[in-house]
Amino acid sequence: MIIDTITCHNVYNYGASLQAYALQHYLESLGHDVKIIDFQPWFHQDRYKPFFISPGGKLYSICKACPPLRYILVPLKYHSRLISMVKTWGRKKAFDDFTKQYLSLTCRYNTSEELKANPPQADVYIAGSDQIWNTESYNGKEPGYYLDFGKTKKISYAASFAVSEIQEEWRPFVKSQLSHFQHISVRERTGLSILKSLGIPNGVQVVDPVFLLGSEEWKTLAHKAKEYGLKENNYIVVYDFLNDERIAAFAKKLKGQTDMTVVSINDFNILPYVDININDAGPLEFVSLISKAAAVVCSSFHASAFSLIFKKPFYVFPLIGQNNSSRMEDLLNLIGHHERFMPGNILDDMDYDAIQSVLDNEIGRSKDLLQSFVNN
Repeated sequence: MIIDTITCHNVYNYGASLQAYALQHYLESLGHDVKIIDFQPWFHQDRYKPFFISPGGKLYSICKACPPLRYILVPLKYHSRLISMVKTWGRKKAFDDFTKQYLSLTCRYNTSEELKANPPQADVYIAGSDQIWNTESYNGKEPGYYLDFGKTKKISYAASFAVSEIQEEWRPFVKSQLSHFQHISVRERTGLSILKSLGIPNGVQVVDPVFLLGSEEWKTLAHKAKEYGLKENNYIVVYDFLNDERIAAFAKKLKGQTDMTVVSINDFNILPYVDININDAGPLEFVSLISKAAAVVCSSFHASAFSLIFKKPFYVFPLIGQNNSSRMEDLLNLIGHHERFMPGNILDDMDYDAIQSVLDNEIGRSKDLLQSFVNN
């Protein structure tokens, strides 16, 4: 069967790339011909494009009227972004190499209108996973992420609203878009509540695609990752987007108790409180570093997910100023360890025998649902 998926697959985010790979790889293992729709709307194009300007606004209008001014005005306004791009160019290359080697893509589409005018042909279209329906970002306002172009079976797998409720002004749009789906599955329990509030009672909750692959499969994938000379099970991974004071304080406390090296997998931010800043890690390195860590401190859903996959003790903090912590809390509630959300103190070891039993049940149920959705 020919299956095309749509998700945020190429946004230089570890979780986005890895969940896209996982769903593709799992479906391929079932014998399907799978491609990821290479949908790249404008709001996903600015990360490593030094002279990119978001549509709208005065600067965009000026540069559209006189294109050469872009090369003068953009560096003046966004000079810090340009400096960060140069410092993390190795990270970009690692992501680009991963995308080229491991993700099977359709032709490029830049707008929902392009998708609708000339959609890729498939027997089944799958929306998901990740925050494609988050209406507090541009993703959830984009018709393409709701498969509005599809003429055959349309389903979702582990799609995420990311928030606990949708803004009132976007509820009619989302409800209308989802009315065309044959089957809907979401990643969070809060997603089920949103569906019910929209009058869609038959949604189901499933695990994120990264759980569809086992730890050994992930380790095999990551064996080509760059090595950083770290001793296995003797360092603490920090994944902190914003130089969060709470994460810094907790990481220092954990270091003080264990005397282990604190290693940051960072994006554009160099963290002053860690021992080693790694700013050239791609998706393979992300998986490898977590798999060999002694513990993980993060503000990330997928860092939490991979900690679970590799049975690592981990601690989670919500992103400052964002209303999307429900996805992390939902995961912790599933395994019965909500105490690891915003912890004040270092906690006892996690009972991974009990956790794995819960995960195995949920993974098995999710696989059965996905196969049923595709085939029926």
